[in-house]
Amino acid sequence: MDDLDRKIEEALNAEDLALLGGFEEQGLFGQVFGIYTGKLGGLALFATLITFVLFIGAVYCGWKFFGAAAAIDAARWGAGAVMLMVMVGFLKIWFWMRMETNRILREVKRLELQIARGQGTHSA
Repeated sequence: MDDLDRKIEEALNAEDLALLGGFEEQGLFGQVFGIYTGKLGGLALFATLITFVLFIGAVYCGWKFFGAAAAIDAARWGAGAVMLMVMVGFLKIWFWMRMETNRILREVKRLELQIARGQGTHSA
C-alpha cells in the first residue's frame, strides 16, 4: 500500500471503509467464480458448457486420430481435433478477458464511490 492509499483510508470513516471493503481486489478463484455472477453470468455458464463439449469432442477426435488406419482418415480426425482445441482456446481467452473487464469495472466503481463520498463531505 502506498502513501496515497493510506491517506485515503485515514480520510474515510468506518461506514465508507466498510463499503469500500466490497470492492477489494479479488484473488484468482474469486475472479474466476465472479464471472458467473452479474448480467452475463448465464452466458458464462453456457460458454463453460460449450467449452467442455468442445474439449470432449477434441479428445474424441484425437483418440480416433491415433486409431485411424488410413492417412486421410488420420488427417481428418487430426484436423477436427486441432479445430476443436482452437475453439476451446478462443473461449478461454474470452473468459480471461471477462475476468479482466470485471476487475477494471470493480476499480472504476471504487473510484466513483470515493469521488461521490469526497463530494458529499466537502459540500456539507
